[in-house]
Amino acid sequence: MSALELPVDQQFAIHATAIAIKELDRDELEEAFIDMLHQKATERQIFLNILKEHGIDADISFKFLNSN
Repeated sequence: MSALELPVDQQFAIHATAIAIKELDRDELEEAFIDMLHQKATERQIFLNILKEHGIDADISFKFLNSN
């Protein structure tokens, strides 16, 4: 799927994000990335806790790859 196939609101969100990212320096980008990872991990943990409340036991492991 190309960007042209996305709905207009999603295309706008991508352009707005790209413009905002261009304004950040490296430290701000790193901080934003870490915040995003933390938020995703928190959302995933909440999801797993809800599953466990319903008797579904799930385990998700994270793998981080470094490409040099």
